[in-house]
Amino acid sequence: MAETFLALGNVDKTTNITKAGKETVFGGTTYSAVTARKLGLTTTLLTRGSDELKDWLATLETMGIRTILETDKATLTVINDYTLGGEWVQKLLTKTGKIILDLEDDFDIIHVNPLYKEISMDVIRRARKQSKLLSVEVAGLVRDARNGIVTANFLKSREEWLEGVDIVHFSDRERRFMSRETEPRRICEDVQSCGPRIVLYTLGANGSIVLGNGFYKIPAFKTTEVDPTGAGDVFTTTFAIRYFETENEKASGLFATAAASFKVEDFGSKNIQSRERVEERTKKLMEEVNWETTKVSKTNSQVN
Repeated sequence: MAETFLALGNVDKTTNITKAGKETVFGGTTYSAVTARKLGLTTTLLTRGSDELKDWLATLETMGIRTILETDKATLTVINDYTLGGEWVQKLLTKTGKIILDLEDDFDIIHVNPLYKEISMDVIRRARKQSKLLSVEVAGLVRDARNGIVTANFLKSREEWLEGVDIVHFSDRERRFMSRETEPRRICEDVQSCGPRIVLYTLGANGSIVLGNGFYKIPAFKTTEVDPTGAGDVFTTTFAIRYFETENEKASGLFATAAASFKVEDFGSKNIQSRERVEERTKKLMEEVNWETTKVSKTNSQVN
């Protein structure tokens, strides 16, 4: 019987502007749900939004994804602009209220993917009780907006937010809002001290870091980037699924890297691939790319 998976957080309407072009897609929790379904899990997606989402949710239903819409007067709508130089700029057009999570179902894995203030601490605590493994994305917990431009604030009460979380993910963009440390290993250790068993720290083209029982550097898979939006969601979802299956941190990091590399090759969720394709690219990453996945002892203070 297939494992059960809940993608919890908003589906947003996103206009992504990159050097490769411009496209409007329904993203957010879409990336996690499509990934889980492509990997063979029995998948549910729960989002908050307006009737504007109904056609897209119906499309996801045709893929075998059960969808639940908590009705709101608005749908989270943003513009992601990667062409302005420096860091990605996100513009917030509309937002939703808080997700309620009025579900009695239990799941093998719940992935909490807040985009902009729609997830409360209470919802994360309930997700903990309803899952065997709980993973959480940090981005939507630290985001704020000033004059319509999305910014971020340091996550207050980190221990309360992360208590009981199995896997937490943040990117290099969010790391300064999660830790006062500056060295990668110490950043991860600082966040791990707040409660999560495993910390995932992604660095874009520079790969990722996994801190759990071991400490691993995972190289990126070199490919042509069209749209990076959602790559972190795919990475964390895939890592959580593989780890649930194997309890192997290194193997899960490599598998997640391969899965996320497909995502960046096209806009939206359309290039998220099957388990078989991800397995093939994982082997290529291990055999053909000049990768040096290094396990560093927990007493070593430097990343090699």
